[in-house]
Amino acid sequence: MAASAPPAAPATAPALALEDAWVVRGGHPILRGIDLVVPRGAVTGLLGPSGCGKSTLMRSVVGLQRLTSGRATVLDRPAGSPELRSRVAYVAQGPSVYRDLTVGENLDYFARLIGAGPDDVEAALEATDLAGLRGRRVASLSGGQTTRVSLATALLGRPELLVLDEPTVGLDPILREELWATMRGLADRGATLLVSSHVMDEAAYCDVLLLMREGRILAEDAPDALRARTGADDMSQAFVRIVRARQAGGEAPRTAPRRRWRPARPRPEAPRPKHAAATVARVLHQLRHDPLTVALVLVIPIILLALMRYVFPGPDTFRRIGVPLVGIFPFMSLFMVTSVSFLRERMAATLERLMTLPIARLDLVAGYAGAFTLVAAIQTAMTIAFGFGVLGMHSERPVALVALVAVVAALAGAALGILSSTIARSEFQAVLWMGLLVLPQVMLCGLLVPRDEMAAVLEGVSAALPLTYVYDLLDRIASGAALPAGRVALDAGALALGTVVPLAVATFTLRRSSR
Repeated sequence: MAASAPPAAPATAPALALEDAWVVRGGHPILRGIDLVVPRGAVTGLLGPSGCGKSTLMRSVVGLQRLTSGRATVLDRPAGSPELRSRVAYVAQGPSVYRDLTVGENLDYFARLIGAGPDDVEAALEATDLAGLRGRRVASLSGGQTTRVSLATALLGRPELLVLDEPTVGLDPILREELWATMRGLADRGATLLVSSHVMDEAAYCDVLLLMREGRILAEDAPDALRARTGADDMSQAFVRIVRARQAGGEAPRTAPRRRWRPARPRPEAPRPKHAAATVARVLHQLRHDPLTVALVLVIPIILLALMRYVFPGPDTFRRIGVPLVGIFPFMSLFMVTSVSFLRERMAATLERLMTLPIARLDLVAGYAGAFTLVAAIQTAMTIAFGFGVLGMHSERPVALVALVAVVAALAGAALGILSSTIARSEFQAVLWMGLLVLPQVMLCGLLVPRDEMAAVLEGVSAALPLTYVYDLLDRIASGAALPAGRVALDAGALALGTVVPLAVATFTLRRSSR
């Protein structure tokens, strides 16, 4: 069953209201003093041309965009309040679901985040006519079916307000009509919908219309009333007449107020282990559906280790570097896969959707780290088995110590990969960060040149890099050199910092709202 929701606002209160709402980016106004009221239990259409500010307005309603000034009240709470994250559902432009998961896996994941139960999942599938597609991967569905999956995830927990940003874009007329019929049925059962579109013909499906242009609301009324007021035959004509009437009236453009009321930033969501566990399960499901990527992650360290064995055929060289490579190669491969995986979350609409749900940023980052820790453990076990069983590597100390350090090293690489993905703007950038964040560590850790033979400045840089301590520990373990408690504590502490600090910075970098 769904988690208990906060007390609902009085039935007479509007679903949402904006008062003199401004959003200014780079000195350019996106929203210009908007005042509007959306009634409960109705389909309110937000219509206007592309680029007029519809998406910014909707992101302001769900708390993803901070107002420069003005107020946004949603279900009698300030927009973006944590209490609203289980009462308001948001679907961004483009399908905000995971294409590499099945329909059922998508719904199960979002249901766990908002506390919805199996009955809610079944109800959402039935409402969107997806029950027969539960086991299909979203990537194999049509555009209309994928849009319905996004809508189904939004219906979980029976939200009081659904904010849908151009859900019908790109659909053929039949699919568009079917989707509007679904949304009409939701409103008839008491839900409130705010739906944006740039197609004026879709006004016929709405109870109330908000006509928008250049960051302003031009008109707010029922479709028939707007046509009657303008004497127009259709909504496109009514829109044009309203615009021309305003231009003829010489309405002066409003400027943003000098003194602005700045909304308080919503408090952070409290971490919940069950949300991190749900994200771990979701990432593992995604990996299960991508066996080629998993295979490459697991075998690349093995291939590189074998290559190094034959690049350095002399027994002494490989005996010296073989065991340290067991930690270095997983560090590199986990960096690459996590940097791209987490960036894909950021680039898709899924991350934006998650930021409107009751999941803490720490839970999301921890979920990725936890999933790839398991991958690192399997990867390390296979690499060690190959290295010691096939290539004849040897360690004076227990192999279990080698495995422990290698797993921690892989986790440090994953953490660094997550950090790089939060600052990269494309997958190309994420890969290029490897040249700055990983390759220098390989060159300066002591693998190629002993640290005491480096220039003083390089030795100092080396001391700040986590891979240096991976190499040091594995070299001492393999050679049987002394492991003083102080030195072990230093190496372990540096490795811990090399893992925790990137994860902490990545968590801080993720923001629920943009300025």
